[in-house]
Amino acid sequence: MTQEEAGLMLAAQRALLSRVPQSLIAVSVELDFDAVRVRYIFDDSATENDKQLLSEAGTELIGEFSESYRIEEEFLVVSERSDMEHFSSLVFLRHEP
Repeated sequence: MTQEEAGLMLAAQRALLSRVPQSLIAVSVELDFDAVRVRYIFDDSATENDKQLLSEAGTELIGEFSESYRIEEEFLVVSERSDMEHFSSLVFLRHEP
């Protein structure tokens, strides 16, 4: 893991503080040239408010980077437990018994 990737993960974890709704299953991030890419995966109970909460986290996350970076966010909803594809750095993963 590079220093840049570690910094991204720490910034993402800070942004998630007090912004993790029950419907959130996973969050992963990666740097892609001039973009910070974030993938949020929710279960099928996700509401628009849940997604808005995570969008606020994305705003806080991109604020940690210079103005030359942009953010690309994906909000995915899965209806059944299935294999999930994550970006290169997994930041949050809900326990699934």
